[in-house]
Amino acid sequence: MKKLRIAFYTDDYPPITAGTTSYVMEMRKELERRGHEVFIITAGDSKTAEFAKNDPHVIVLRGPKFIDRKHTVAVDVVTLLKALNGKKFDIVHSHSPFLMGLFAVVASKVTGSKLVSTFHTYLFHKKALSKYIGYTVPFLSSNRVLLKISKFFMVGYLRVYYFLSDRVVAPSRFVRRLLRRNGIANTEVVENGIKVMGNVNISKREARKHLNLSLKDKFLLYLGRVDDEKNIDFLLESAKKLGERGFKIIIAGNGNKLKHYIKMSEKMKLTNVFFPGFVKDKEKKYYYRAVDVFCNPSTFDTAGIADLEAMSFNLPILVPKTGAQSEFVKAGPSGETFEITNVADFVNKAVKIAENRRKYNPREVARKYSIIKSADKLISLYKHLLSNNAIKSKV
Repeated sequence: MKKLRIAFYTDDYPPITAGTTSYVMEMRKELERRGHEVFIITAGDSKTAEFAKNDPHVIVLRGPKFIDRKHTVAVDVVTLLKALNGKKFDIVHSHSPFLMGLFAVVASKVTGSKLVSTFHTYLFHKKALSKYIGYTVPFLSSNRVLLKISKFFMVGYLRVYYFLSDRVVAPSRFVRRLLRRNGIANTEVVENGIKVMGNVNISKREARKHLNLSLKDKFLLYLGRVDDEKNIDFLLESAKKLGERGFKIIIAGNGNKLKHYIKMSEKMKLTNVFFPGFVKDKEKKYYYRAVDVFCNPSTFDTAGIADLEAMSFNLPILVPKTGAQSEFVKAGPSGETFEITNVADFVNKAVKIAENRRKYNPREVARKYSIIKSADKLISLYKHLLSNNAIKSKV
């Protein structure tokens, strides 16, 4: 089997914490474990450069901060040209359709490499567009006309961008349908895999003691980025009804809206909602083992890495019926789905999971989405593209 040289182009790399970051790093490890050579070309600041300073396969392009104050606008083209001078790739894989993605297009054309692009983020979802508009004109972020115009231009741009790719990767069947409905047809599903945990020798009692949680209450957990598009408002709106059924809610993670939701919770006088803030990786296992239900109420997510992480700890999930996350429930006994506008349905399903834990086997479902199986599909796609290219060159 030929060993491949692959270049990942991405906007998201540590210290940025995002699903794309986790996927890129885990997939790189798995591809390298199989003997392939992977370079990561990313935009970043001094913290990113410090993180990657001892890794010659990571190229950090510097520049000013984007208006979200988190991402970097990579203008350091000189470093890019020096670092890539003389390098030949079999595959250039873009994980962003914006500036880093445009660099990927140029690199693929210059080096004659196949270009693969993954659609990681629901960029034309109204909540995403509202956030982007809010960066520059906050008072127009909910303007319906402006949102429709923004969606028109975003979809148009994406059609052009993905037309330049040899193949577009959709991380779920939901995303493939979404892209096809919007005129992007050259798609293939390759789910975002995770490293599936084995049996974790931490009991619920031990985990709750570690986190100083009550043994008698039922707990529902959200663990992830705390931003508008995650629909955390729904959890707060459901909190009192959940409290009446013996539930407490843990909203763990950091993000632009953390302070907003804390104030919102205080204003609503919710005594059963807790915000522990950012959770380090080594602490996540205690949260996943301590609680009864994991819920990400977002209809924005294209894959659901957090759901898979929870499932790998054998924690059942409760997710909206619409969106990519529901595919995990359809795949086996991993949890339940609920109507996103129906608080009563949500509460009843949470109670159902908590009172029938033995009915569910989420870890076995998570194994279907392991990073190993994801890499198998991705390598198969790479080799198919390269094989077709070889055939064409002989004709």
